[in-house]
Amino acid sequence: MSRRKIERLCIVCRKKKNKEELMRVVRTPEGLVRVDPLKKLPGRGAYICNNIECINKLKRENSLNHALRTKVNREELSEIKKELENLLGRGDVKGESL
Repeated sequence: MSRRKIERLCIVCRKKKNKEELMRVVRTPEGLVRVDPLKKLPGRGAYICNNIECINKLKRENSLNHALRTKVNREELSEIKKELENLLGRGDVKGESL
């Protein structure tokens, strides 16, 4: 039996990609917004392409607030962006890097 590849939509560029090619940000049941490198945390998730262009656009757009159905303040958004950039820099995700 073959495993189906699960596709998700990037909240920034709106392109469908395999789940493994995207990074996940989650709003936990406690209301915290976190980067989820293992893609296993419980809560409402949003997926972002693992490239620097989508990460940079994330800062300018309201897409994360909309996708997670919460209000992410400027400091939280800055911290999330830094974590996503660090994941790319370390090579912890597949695909393009910095």
